[in-house]
Amino acid sequence: MMKHFITPLIALLFAPLAALHAADTPKQKPNVLFIISDDLKPLLGCYGTSWIQSPNIDRLASKGTVFTANYCQVAFCAPTRFSLLTGLRPDSTGVYLNPDQPQDLLRTRLPDVVTLPQHFKNHGYITHPLHKVFDGRTVDQGHDAASWTVQYGPWELAPGEKPAPGGYQDPATKARLVEALMQGQPTSGPATEACDIPDNAYHDGGVAHTAAKRIREFSQKEQPFFLAVGFVKPHLPFIAPKKYWDLYDRGTLPLAPFQQLAQGSPNDLAFYSNSGELRAYSDVPKTGTIPEALQRELMHGYAACVSYIDAQVGLLMQTLAECGVADDTIICFWGDHGWHLGEHGHWGKLTNYEDAARAPLILSAPGLVGGNRVTALTEFLDVYPTLCELAGLPIPSHAEGKSLVPLMRGEDVNLHDAALTQMSHGRGKNATMGWSIRTPRYRYIEWRAADFSADKPVFGNHAQATELYDYETDPLERENLAGKAEQAAVLKTQQALFDRLLPHVPARE
Repeated sequence: MMKHFITPLIALLFAPLAALHAADTPKQKPNVLFIISDDLKPLLGCYGTSWIQSPNIDRLASKGTVFTANYCQVAFCAPTRFSLLTGLRPDSTGVYLNPDQPQDLLRTRLPDVVTLPQHFKNHGYITHPLHKVFDGRTVDQGHDAASWTVQYGPWELAPGEKPAPGGYQDPATKARLVEALMQGQPTSGPATEACDIPDNAYHDGGVAHTAAKRIREFSQKEQPFFLAVGFVKPHLPFIAPKKYWDLYDRGTLPLAPFQQLAQGSPNDLAFYSNSGELRAYSDVPKTGTIPEALQRELMHGYAACVSYIDAQVGLLMQTLAECGVADDTIICFWGDHGWHLGEHGHWGKLTNYEDAARAPLILSAPGLVGGNRVTALTEFLDVYPTLCELAGLPIPSHAEGKSLVPLMRGEDVNLHDAALTQMSHGRGKNATMGWSIRTPRYRYIEWRAADFSADKPVFGNHAQATELYDYETDPLERENLAGKAEQAAVLKTQQALFDRLLPHVPARE
């Protein structure tokens, strides 16, 4: 009798101590939902595009911070992702273009680097990638296996569906492309498609469906999770379920207002290719201007893809709420770089101009007031240290960006005098590198000879060409002002900033 009496009595005596100990125990670190949209420029309602339909991303923006002057390091898939996920500039990674063939550039060039997801893994997070997070051509078959606790694996399409080449689902297109691939023939389908099918019959819907399942699984575990979800769209081809095409009236969609090269621009250096990525598709002219009717179709397809991805983001946000973890999750949404939709007559990425260099970044975090719009210059390099600070993790010493948390808190701070974007032409001895220095008002671009044949690139000591654009008077980049005598003082100031921000580049002669 006494034995049974003492046991609950002891429990009652120690209950206050247990409660006190629980109160002193740190809360679980926040989860991270890390969402990438491929080739997405800031063509979103929350970025001021009133005609685009992106209600879910806009809702995320209302809960978080929109960075309106955010820039990528390279307007190309592999190098910009490589840079953000390692926290290193392209001139530190040596990755400037997409590789000619798949190779593990990460662990051969930077064997000791701790990637962003790996850093979270090392601090107790479940880390898992779905589809294109790194560019798969730059990492091992495990999508850099060292970065993940749950291995890179397949995503789920609708029952009975299998992904077709390019994501096409039109039966005739699928059959023709599959037959050509089986015969070893290089081919491509049309640049657009709009089948009347469910979201997860196309690729990105399958990715979102699988990501929602992972959120439900991971939210039941004691560990916090870092779930990286890589959507393909609005990358070419512009394919999305018909219901997203039906959101738009093609005849009312705006076309690029300035479709020529800038006056005085170095035409041989301004673009890496003459819209070559687009022209590879079967229904696009191989040369010459893109006809207006096709331009409207392409604009329609891009808009439909944006709305399609918006719906997938909505699914993930809804799943977080249903699992009760929405208030405990950091959401980082970004497009890996911009994309020209006819601006300067170009359709694609691969330039140092505003339409390719500027890219969306939206961050939402527990405990921070939403609805903020940051107009200060930011870079994708800043994402690594920012997510570390938001999650309460130490910021690795190798990270070359700066935490954006002060800006998210509404502090009036200047983190960057300029944002750096760069683009190289060529891969061997006779290549060229162009660095873009974007300040709040100007963009200065300097092109120099580059030799990539050795382990480390060697850059020339004089400018092959220079460009200067004033966004206060010329937001469409109509005229290169670098050769104007009345701009000499501005040019000198921009070159001094170039020299300060790029000390590894030889002094200009």
